[in-house]
Amino acid sequence: MSPIVLMITGMIVLLIGVGKPSPERARIVTTVAWLGSLGAGMVAAFNLGIGTLLPSVLGESTLSFGGGMINDSLGAVFNIVLAVSAFLSVIMSDRFLAERRLPAGEFFALMLFSASGGMIMAQAFDLVNIFVGLEVLSVALYILSGFTRRDVRSEEAAVKYFLLGAFTSAFLLFGSALVYGAAGITMKAGGTALLAETPSYTNLSTIALALSSSNNAAFPLATNPMFVTGAVLIICGLCFKASIVPFHSYAPDVYEGAPVPVTAFMSAAAKAGAFAAFLRFYLVLLDGGQNAGPYRTLLWGLAAATILVGNILAVRQTTIKRMLAYSSIAHAGYLLVGLLAMAPANGKISGSEVWELAQTSVGYYLLVYTFMNLGAFAVLAWLGRDRGREYTQVSDLAGLAKRQPVAAGVMAVFLLSLAGIPPAAGFFGKLYLFLAAINAGYVGLAALGLLASVIGAVYYLNVIVSMFFRDGENGFSSANARGGAMWAAIIAAVATLLLGLIPLPNITPKLQQKIAPPKNAKPKPSIRPGT
Repeated sequence: MSPIVLMITGMIVLLIGVGKPSPERARIVTTVAWLGSLGAGMVAAFNLGIGTLLPSVLGESTLSFGGGMINDSLGAVFNIVLAVSAFLSVIMSDRFLAERRLPAGEFFALMLFSASGGMIMAQAFDLVNIFVGLEVLSVALYILSGFTRRDVRSEEAAVKYFLLGAFTSAFLLFGSALVYGAAGITMKAGGTALLAETPSYTNLSTIALALSSSNNAAFPLATNPMFVTGAVLIICGLCFKASIVPFHSYAPDVYEGAPVPVTAFMSAAAKAGAFAAFLRFYLVLLDGGQNAGPYRTLLWGLAAATILVGNILAVRQTTIKRMLAYSSIAHAGYLLVGLLAMAPANGKISGSEVWELAQTSVGYYLLVYTFMNLGAFAVLAWLGRDRGREYTQVSDLAGLAKRQPVAAGVMAVFLLSLAGIPPAAGFFGKLYLFLAAINAGYVGLAALGLLASVIGAVYYLNVIVSMFFRDGENGFSSANARGGAMWAAIIAAVATLLLGLIPLPNITPKLQQKIAPPKNAKPKPSIRPGT
């Protein structure tokens, strides 16, 4: 329901925005847009709450749209993250659009459509639907990146994003075709026909069935070169959208050139959609622990490289948007650590424990990351611009604490949380991810993540030092406090502190318990309808 709510809201916003631009029309469009995103988040939260309180009635996963979409708690968690991203991005955009006389209806409609694409990816249970969701998410972001058409940097960001995005979308599509062919050949060779509940060879449950049924065959699907190549190509396509090394090169330029609200939305929504699809497909590849394949080693290397490259290159940045871009790359590496933790280095894992771990470590960290990262960009939108130039350099924020103490304090909360310093929520997010990795047997990767977090604290604290302990010439007047960006930043700061001061109950014991089943336990399939 959540993606449908956003799609309908986007259509309404687009229709209301038609006509002569006016402040009254812009206010109506903004109100409808944030109400729609809030409604989508409430629907997702309701689904998640019902699944927790009444698991025997509504908590079971259900398939819809011919088995191509799944309604479960995992999708609800990612839908909440995407709804929060859209809500905060809409709120912080009002003054930005008014100052540049940009059409609010088109802007918010594209943002809502993009968020709905991410929600489709979060609930997709078929490779075709994952691709459709990715395109809906991406095409709207291409346009939003170049929405300020008179800005050369914005146009450049849109072109780079579009060209590289189209190239990697081809990776995903070609990889899906290879997986489709390999799964179909394997099932027909084994005499297994498509059943009513397995509608196509691109359906994740069908692929999981083909993997498990061919384990003892002469030519198992898991070792089929066509299947392995297709799976690696799909992983490459999703890695681009999540800004994972070596598919990260576009991120700093696009983040710097795109409008601030678009950069904020992109940094959270694109990651949420990509990791949701990544998680579902990765669980299928593991085949309940039966299939080691090259995927764990591949993701271990990608996670390590992403964490190191993101943190090391961020230290050298003097532009806040580029610094946050490399920071975003590093956080994608941390999320990969949580993804790996769902596949223990030794032992197998049952389906229910897989989903529970995904909803705790990865889902919690994505939610925390959304608040603290969008909040940092909201502060930049809050400060606005001086003589046509935005405050995006680290030196531009020098002396901010003396002239705008509230803005400086809120920004400090986000930076401390991104650095993983308690009691901000970012500390608990990293704690849960690294605990999951240690309990899954990836101690070396967890240690690398901890060391890289120390490097990350350097560039975050540098901004704080500039705001509180250096003098600047920029005059941050009271006019800078106008606009919805101020409220977006305050809401995000309160949420960041509350999530840190009141962490999720009983999550640490769940992550610390042994997740390998007993030796005499029968392995359960990792993906199946109703899991």
